[in-house]
Amino acid sequence: MGTSPIAVLEGHFDPNIPQILPHDRMYKIQIGTKLFKISGASLSSDGPSYFTNYFRKRDGDSAGASNLSTTSVDSLSSVSIPNHEVLFIDRSAEIFDLIYQHLQGYFLDIKDEVQYTMLLADAIYYRLPRLKALLRESEYYYTRVGSESFKIPKSLFKKNGDSPNYFQMTSETLYLEVENLIVARNLLRPPPHSYSYVARCPEYFKILLTLLGGSQITMDDNERESLIKECRYYRFLNLEQRLIKCAISYNPILKTEEITIRLQDISRKGLYANNRSSVILTVPNDTVKNQPFINTSKESTSGANTKRQKTSQPSMDQKESWNVLGYKRPYLDETSRDLLFQIDSTECSITFSAQTQSIYLDMVGETARKFELTFGSSLRSGTGIDLQDYCVNIPSPNGTGDLRHVVIPAYLALSDFSLNGSKCQIGSILGNVSVHEQVIDFTDLTALRLATGMTFHVSKSVWKLCYRNNRILLIAVRTDAFRGLKEYCALIDYL
Repeated sequence: MGTSPIAVLEGHFDPNIPQILPHDRMYKIQIGTKLFKISGASLSSDGPSYFTNYFRKRDGDSAGASNLSTTSVDSLSSVSIPNHEVLFIDRSAEIFDLIYQHLQGYFLDIKDEVQYTMLLADAIYYRLPRLKALLRESEYYYTRVGSESFKIPKSLFKKNGDSPNYFQMTSETLYLEVENLIVARNLLRPPPHSYSYVARCPEYFKILLTLLGGSQITMDDNERESLIKECRYYRFLNLEQRLIKCAISYNPILKTEEITIRLQDISRKGLYANNRSSVILTVPNDTVKNQPFINTSKESTSGANTKRQKTSQPSMDQKESWNVLGYKRPYLDETSRDLLFQIDSTECSITFSAQTQSIYLDMVGETARKFELTFGSSLRSGTGIDLQDYCVNIPSPNGTGDLRHVVIPAYLALSDFSLNGSKCQIGSILGNVSVHEQVIDFTDLTALRLATGMTFHVSKSVWKLCYRNNRILLIAVRTDAFRGLKEYCALIDYL
């Protein structure tokens, strides 16, 4: 037999029909108020089923179970309509119209999620194996989002990470629930079952489908954030990563690729502590040894406590190599890049202690919590560094209790630094520390004390997280800082 030009859908359609019922016999089935006359060939095309079992038993046809010879649909020339009794079933005639078309070999064009759910229930109830398989392996998901119906092509979710998604899981759950209730409990009729409904915004969902189809659209940051939340709800994880704002660039000095991404958008499973990239930092030779900090520059600060001790040999700067934490966007990137993460929050401050020549980034509130949540497990598993060693509880200034701080040693010498809106050299600023300004010295978190120094409040910043010899270090790339209340007020936007 030659290959048919009709595409055979993985065994769901076969032009040859099993001889379950006599092909030339007509059978009467009344569904609700409508009478259907169906040939044995049509009933046998999707069997064994409730109908074939019923009519075989009624006609006393016991030979059908062992006789699997087939007859082509096109070989039927004439049929006879004997006056048999009518099989009555109290179900929807409208849904059975679709089943009737299916049994006759026509393609089913399902209208919406309501029709799909009712058709699936009746296909299971009538025990139609081919129709059940067609519905379960349909090329579409049928659902209602908000007030609108959607017929969603499954081909949109071919990219790694976009499947399994919300619709795949709910569709499989719907099928199993209906089948278990009807078949396992042998119910007289299918129980009422709700169609797939999602209480989300249909307009956003239309945009997601457009993006999944490969189109590009222009959006503002607020719309982007909303679409990312929608992606997380539907588990379109690949599309979520494509929507997240980031910048990929090549650093010609370090000869490596870098990715800049906001702290809140970092995925923990994308962090790589075994990244081979490193950065060489200049460290003054007279820095206090065994301290988890890095000096900012070769310039010394004024004051009796900060002068470098004179030695018989000139002070020579040392070079230290720090490993840079890498990041690979889940489902998108094949290799990791050096991670630059951006913090857009005033919950950060930079503290400089003149006595120990140390600089720390001090994070509180949601920024501190997000930093711990993002980097804690990766540092622990990849480097053996426990981020808890960099956390301390300090009484809140307003007396409401202790406030948790995450305090990380920082290196500012490479940073593009702006203070109160003006570009400046961090070394020259730290060289003018007032002896009247007291800051917390974070050199030893178990024994905090006050020391002469300076504090910068940070409004926006970009950092590299590095590690070396069981220590971590934040290298500032760009920093926008302010010092006074007037400068803070300038940051507040009108609603």
